[in-house]
Formats: sequence, C-alpha cells, structure tokens
Amino acid sequence: MRITPFLALLPALAAAQEQVPLADRVQGWFNKAKSYIPTPTPEVAAPVEKVVEKVVVEKTVTPFTNGNWQSLLTPSSEPQDWLVFITGGNKTCFGRCGRAEKAFNNSVALFSTDPTSPNLGYVNCDTEPILCAIWSAGAPSGWYFKVPQAQIGEERAATPLHVVYFNYTTVTPEKIYEVHSEKAWADVEAYEGAFHPTDGWLAQYNLNIVLGYVIYAFSRIPSWAMMLGISMFSRNFVSRRMPPRPAPAR
Repeated sequence: MRITPFLALLPALAAAQEQVPLADRVQGWFNKAKSYIPTPTPEVAAPVEKVVEKVVVEKTVTPFTNGNWQSLLTPSSEPQDWLVFITGGNKTCFGRCGRAEKAFNNSVALFSTDPTSPNLGYVNCDTEPILCAIWSAGAPSGWYFKVPQAQIGEERAATPLHVVYFNYTTVTPEKIYEVHSEKAWADVEAYEGAFHPTDGWLAQYNLNIVLGYVIYAFSRIPSWAMMLGISMFSRNFVSRRMPPRPAPAR
C-alpha cells in the first residue's frame, strides 16, 4: 500500500524533531502565538491648539475739566481720537440723563474689547458748568474729536468735531459703542461754528473762555432777579423815549 512508505518515515521525523533545541522550539511557538495577536494601531496624538486668552483691560475714562481740556485736545506726536460723553444732573438734564449715563458706563466694557476704539472722556455739566458753557454743550451727547498729529514749525491743523446726540429714553450701551464701531460720528456733519472748542473764531481770539464765564454768571442769576432787572430796564427805556408831557394850562 502507498501509506507504508510514509509510516516508515515517521521515526526519522520524530528523531529530527528531538534534535531541535528546546529553546528554539519555545521561541518558535512564541513567535507563532504573536502572529495571532492583533497589532494595536498607534494612536496619533491630536494636535493641541493653543488657546490664547484675550486679555481685556478696562478702558480708562478721563474726566474733562475746565483745567485740563485744552491740554487733552492739544496735538501730540500721534493723532488721537476722543469720544467725550456729555451728561448732567438735575440742573442740566432735569434728572433725565440717568439712563444715558448708565448706558455710557456699561459701554466702556465694549470699548475695552476693541483695540482701535478712541480715548474716552466724560463731562458732567452739573459739576463742570463753565466748561459746558465754553463749549455750549448739551446733554446727553457724544463729542467725537479727531485730534491731528502735531507738526513742528507749522500751524495747528484743524480738529474735526462731530457731535452725536442721544435719546433720553432709548439710548443703550450698544448705541453709544456704535458711534465708533459703525462710525456713526461720520453720519453727522462736522461742527465748524463759533463755539468749536479749538477751531472756532471765539477760540482763535481767546474769547470762548471769557464768554463761557459770562454765560455761567448769567445762569447763576435767579429767574426772579432777571425778570425784575428786565422790567426796570424796559421802564427806564420807555420813559426816556416818550416825549415829556405838556404842563397843564392855568
């Protein structure tokens, strides 16, 4: 039968197998077992995104006073934009500027997140009545000054001024911020009148400060005293204009 030669070879194969060192056989079994174990796919580390926290520094609001406003609006080595908020209390706004003032205070956070935002100023006409008289400022409003760069040896360049008035009842922080973000100041024609703080003819002849004090002085006169003065003046004026009465005939 054909199986007989194969059976005859079995003793020889067994003898050859016994001649293989035990260590080699164990290593072969180990390598064969490893081939059945699935190789884990190496995990690719996800790129780590650098999260840069935006540092928000609250913007400084500079109080404008009768003593510092000229220096603040003086040209320097770089051009500067100023948004000066005009408000007041019971004397100026008759108590109606509270909402606008709160809106401005809350808008400072919006300006602080914008590195291109202008410098912020603040004027309360109740505490700075002379300054408001010099500017002939009304509240609530935002005065947007574009202060030019100083030019050595040249005359001072013009300072464009745009006055944006706010509604007492509908003003919001976003509305005030839009003066800069939406350039709402550009929608208002630049003011070039006599009361322009730096470019008006009153300022050119140094009369704006004098007139401001005069206006302030008149504002301090009680209304009853003003009416009494006007009445006395009108009587004297009329009496001088009227012809003298003829003497009665005897």
